[in-house]
Amino acid sequence: MERLNEVYLIRRVKEEQDMEALHKLVERYRPLINGAKLNFFIRNFDHDDWEQEALIMCYQSCCTYDEKRANSFGAYYRTKFYNHLRSLLRYELAQKRTSFTKAISYDNVVHKNLIKEEVEEMHITPRKEMYQKFINKLSEKEVIALKVFLGELTIEEASKKTNYSRYQLLQAKARCKAKMRKELF
Repeated sequence: MERLNEVYLIRRVKEEQDMEALHKLVERYRPLINGAKLNFFIRNFDHDDWEQEALIMCYQSCCTYDEKRANSFGAYYRTKFYNHLRSLLRYELAQKRTSFTKAISYDNVVHKNLIKEEVEEMHITPRKEMYQKFINKLSEKEVIALKVFLGELTIEEASKKTNYSRYQLLQAKARCKAKMRKELF
């Protein structure tokens, strides 16, 4: 009698998309769902997420269940539900998402005083005069190296135009960077 009732509910879900029948099936298999909650830990899954996944998989199981081939809907539903949960776990535990699983909230870290936030922030926005003053302090070789640094010229182009060696331009570029740091910071 109970098997006939179960088949009737499955048919109602499959043929008429009857949500009441679907909810009755999910309630019938509540111990299976609660067991899955104990066997699987999926980060950030709350009660509503478990209910939603259980409903979705029950609906899909009803739509694909073949009464003639499968003996027990419960076993069929359990297999589909557990396989779906394993897929969710594989997705969560994938190597490329490990940073997400190890991430913690910045607000929590600050709130727990694990990091001291500096209240005083320094933002220096260079003005045009600062750039002009900086450029005036550079030698001719360093101005060419600055153009290389900014991407206006390649080292090879600069070397051909000025007859400076690649090594000389690289040294001038390093001096230019040091002067820029000293001037702006």
